[in-house]
Amino acid sequence: MPSGTNRLLLYLCPIIIFIVFIISRQTNDGISRKYSIGKDTKSNLLEKLFEDNFCSWKFHEYIPSAWETYWFSNIETFQYDVCSILARSDQVNITIDVLLRIMSLQNTIFNTNSQRMSIDNQFSKMHYRRICSNEEHDAIQLIEPLIGFIRDPLTMCPRISSVPSNLYLNGEFALQSKRFLLLAPSSPFHIDPPLTTNIPSLAPWLYSSGSQKILIDIGSSYFKSRHGNIAEIGTKWFYDYFKEKSIRFDRIIAYEYQQLDTRRVWNELPDDVYPIYTFINVGVETEIEKFNPWKMLQTIAKPNDYVVIKLDIDKPPLENALMKQLLDENNQARYLIDELFFEKHVTYNRKSKEDKLKDSYELFTKLRRYGIRMHGWP
Repeated sequence: MPSGTNRLLLYLCPIIIFIVFIISRQTNDGISRKYSIGKDTKSNLLEKLFEDNFCSWKFHEYIPSAWETYWFSNIETFQYDVCSILARSDQVNITIDVLLRIMSLQNTIFNTNSQRMSIDNQFSKMHYRRICSNEEHDAIQLIEPLIGFIRDPLTMCPRISSVPSNLYLNGEFALQSKRFLLLAPSSPFHIDPPLTTNIPSLAPWLYSSGSQKILIDIGSSYFKSRHGNIAEIGTKWFYDYFKEKSIRFDRIIAYEYQQLDTRRVWNELPDDVYPIYTFINVGVETEIEKFNPWKMLQTIAKPNDYVVIKLDIDKPPLENALMKQLLDENNQARYLIDELFFEKHVTYNRKSKEDKLKDSYELFTKLRRYGIRMHGWP
């Protein structure tokens, strides 16, 4: 006669065997669907599973260019005389070449077969690393250098006679110029040693197939204009840029604190944006509650998603507080952001101790060192 313990084991054994069978079947089915087993050996399958789980790309370091380092090292004094510094002959020549390079790159998706140029040495670099059991890959991707006012260098200062007139913009289109922004899909990169697989339109250190592409526009206004100004657009500019590259966002979230005409908001959206658009006509807040954008981000995004954020609400204290939250290493949102566009308002009052251009350089550099492709927004 079995004891109470033995009887319990007799009852449990069939259940345990059944559970193991179900798990094994689901796992095998999953492997079969993902890898098309065919003639693969078990060791090959285990190797592939290992690579998927342990061979992900990680951000390694930020490498500022010599040009950016020159500005950063001298910004304490340069910040009160930016236009005069930019007008120097050595600065003008670099500025023109870098601006033309970025304008050309913005029209394309970069691939490893694209031609490299000597002017690329003036760009700063984001360094990523992928380590597997048997090999290591390093990737270097370019980003526009932090120089001048951290925006289009030919828009905020008096015209320079040696600069071709066709490089200058007029009026609001000059103030709102986005020509100096090098987004990841257009950014040159180099992988060493080269991968044997094809690189998709978004580099693997920014996005994994099957993940989401998310845009969060904080200070969105209407799709086609802001305050009636068609040059001052946010969501539409990103939409147009990515659509030209055949890249479609899976989700767009727009925050706007000013009360808008809701019907107009939705009527201005293109048909392919309408089903993925979330409009929040409430201002963002620093409290870690439902209207904090970083709280929202952690709710909807995962590490393998490609996340683009624009922050421009013309409320410097609130903007600065939100950016300060990203400097906290315990804030998981900062590890989810791939590209961040921010207009940091600055003062040129020498007596002021806050909101100096120097502070912008330090903030942008810190966030780039955390792995965020940080850009100045006009």
